Amino acid sequence: MDASSKSYIETVSKHCYSQLTYYQFNTSTLKVSEQYRAGRLSALKYVSELTFKYLQEEKRLREEFRQKLIEQMKLHTALQDGEYKNGLYDGLNEMLNVKA
Repeated sequence: MDASSKSYIETVSKHCYSQLTYYQFNTSTLKVSEQYRAGRLSALKYVSELTFKYLQEEKRLREEFRQKLIEQMKLHTALQDGEYKNGLYDGLNEMLNVKA
């Protein structure tokens, strides 16, 4: 998930929690029917669960990517020591250490 997708989902999540609080606790001041309020709360709870799912997915993808890099390094342990192996390991290690 790219940074803009993650940022979008985080923004939606924050807005959703704000709206959930508003519709959940302002029962006497809201000028909407109980059915509308219930429908709105259902939609917001769904969106809340969906944003949580996708933010968890983003964390899982990051770890899966790192594991693939580590697997690639392990796959090439049998290579003879030399410039090629050094370059391969340096490149993969560099990517493992990139901070997002």
